[in-house]
Amino acid sequence: MSVRGAAAVVAAALGLTGCLGGAPPLGSVIDRAPVELVGTPFHPQTALQCGPAALATVLEDSGVRGAGPEALSDRLFLPERGGSLQAEMLATARHHGRVPVRLAGNMQAIADALAGGDPVLVLQNLGTPWTPVWHYAVVVALRPDAETVILRSGRERRRHEPAGDFMRSWSLAGRWAFVAAPPERIPAFADLRGWLTAAAPAESAGQLDLALAAYDAAVARWPEAALAHAARGNALHARGDVTAARAAWRAALERDPDLKAVRDNLAATADGSPEPTGGM
Repeated sequence: MSVRGAAAVVAAALGLTGCLGGAPPLGSVIDRAPVELVGTPFHPQTALQCGPAALATVLEDSGVRGAGPEALSDRLFLPERGGSLQAEMLATARHHGRVPVRLAGNMQAIADALAGGDPVLVLQNLGTPWTPVWHYAVVVALRPDAETVILRSGRERRRHEPAGDFMRSWSLAGRWAFVAAPPERIPAFADLRGWLTAAAPAESAGQLDLALAAYDAAVARWPEAALAHAARGNALHARGDVTAARAAWRAALERDPDLKAVRDNLAATADGSPEPTGGM
């Protein structure tokens, strides 16, 4: 991604450096007291490497070691695109044993994540809809008293960005954001479907230990949720543990007898067959 200096030139030339017209005050769109995650690591960005730097920041914060920007760059950085793609950011988080949980596209969602101790990786467009300048950064604080968002960004450990400017640049990038969570620790803000949606690609990619750990956590947090048990059963079956998978599917049906796909899976494995007929 381009460094902030280039973005500033573009924005200044087009008269777009001020706050987004009509953007509501930060204090009116979040309901939490200010919190700053001061312990969040910082990896200064080198040229075009904001993706690896931002992802290294949230991975290290979540407990991953040995995943600095240099180690991530070969996997993430696409020279022909001059940066890193969103899909690869999520896939690389999973590669390093983390569940990338997408946030709802509002400031309250960021505030909720920060309150739970999770720094938020965001995509910004520092240019315009016609001349985008893409940039990844990590939000570590919201300061409604000062109308400021504090980020690990570029070469700045604590970039104080006017809230209106941040809202504008984040909105121009589709309000894309995620946190990198260990599979055994569901973020406080996450709901069941959001967590299962975040974990499912790991199962599809054959990262069964990661997926199963995430589903185990879902069952522990939402023990009466049929979908959590069903997902756990699917991952167990994919790992070859038919007996445990059938037990998980039965637990799902006890909570929701109308899950036809789960019934089909039980029927398909009734004679010890390794092949279910469908998913959840």
